[in-house]
Amino acid sequence: MEVNEKGQMILLFAAAVVVIILSISYVYAQNVIAGIESSRTMLAFPKEEIRNLCELASSSSTSTDEVVRQVRILCAKNGWVCNYNYPYRVEFKNLEVEYDAQDCRR
Repeated sequence: MEVNEKGQMILLFAAAVVVIILSISYVYAQNVIAGIESSRTMLAFPKEEIRNLCELASSSSTSTDEVVRQVRILCAKNGWVCNYNYPYRVEFKNLEVEYDAQDCRR
């Protein structure tokens, strides 16, 4: 009596193909999630606010305590942490971005 093993080989190859397809779809899903997160972070990056802080730091010859206090209050109302110091140093932090410029002139 002869044993027919063709059916077993078909099932084995089908299982291998399923495993390969599942692993590729998992990698693809991770890439999509990473792309969504990075694009959301890029859209949320506050470049205009940082430019304004750099202008403020570079335009004032000395950093007065009253101006620094007002900037901190305005930033805190938006949930940010903003600091600037003379000469040309700006620090900006929110939930998604942490930016520290040692020299804003660049």
